[in-house]
Amino acid sequence: MNGTAFLSCGNIMSDVVERDDGSLSELKIGGPALYALSGIRLFTRDCRLVCQAGADYGESYGVWLDNNGITRQSVRVAAQYTSQHLIRHQRDGSYTWRSRFGTQLLGYLKTTPAHIGEACSMETRGVYLAQNTDPVFWEELARIKKENGFRLMWELEVPQPDDGIPEDKLQRVARVLPMVDIWSLNSTEAGYLFDMEKDREIAIIRRLQELPVRFTFFRVGKRGAYLVMPDRAYFCPAVTVERCVDPLGCGNCSTGAMLYGIVSRMEPEKALAAANVAAGFNAAQYGPVPLVTQEVTERALALVDRTAETVQRI
Repeated sequence: MNGTAFLSCGNIMSDVVERDDGSLSELKIGGPALYALSGIRLFTRDCRLVCQAGADYGESYGVWLDNNGITRQSVRVAAQYTSQHLIRHQRDGSYTWRSRFGTQLLGYLKTTPAHIGEACSMETRGVYLAQNTDPVFWEELARIKKENGFRLMWELEVPQPDDGIPEDKLQRVARVLPMVDIWSLNSTEAGYLFDMEKDREIAIIRRLQELPVRFTFFRVGKRGAYLVMPDRAYFCPAVTVERCVDPLGCGNCSTGAMLYGIVSRMEPEKALAAANVAAGFNAAQYGPVPLVTQEVTERALALVDRTAETVQRI
């Protein structure tokens, strides 16, 4: 297997958005791993998708990968269908979803540490993963990380109410953080984690600075995002690229771009700007950016430079 600098690992999910008037959007490819991959791809071709998919993935995800010059090599077919959800956005910026083919697909199509390990090589520099806090999973992934030397971006997966939320949620997160280099969460997840109102951003930042991790990408929806470090924090307003059509996947996309920025040794202000620029490109249509050309990348990089000038130190 040829080496790749950036791996985006985890679930892919097709979505249909239910609009307020009851109409439905066309089916759009998505899921955390694909959106994160699109955020990385905005800045580099040296990336790949590591996931398990349905046999139907080729006619949608496969076409997107081919068009954007990304190998299908680490996509495993493990079921008849790729997971598909009906999405409905709420006024507070959150969304609800229901599964079309059954929630069991989310279980047996999960990406495993072994699968990630097989996709790694000595050329692997950064790995994105949306994952819960299961200790067995993380012990195995930590071993693979140590063997390969990549930097790891963890996007927090918060349990659903019917999952049986563990009462020691903060302790479970704190046990995972020493194994990662960067992690990402949004304001709703932070409010859940610290048992406080999600709009208490400065108070949340102070709590985030106490955790055992160097970089925290703290996303606050339409307002923008913070990059939090133990001794300082930066804020960047949201970026609009032409228009805002659909915010779905912006958090994953910006998280992938943040991984690229940190691993590529961008200054914190510029890495944060890159993340928000990626979210702006993602929101400009339903689904990920359909085609990333050299011209698109150059346009994104120019916008990163301009956006970095608006970043504020907190």
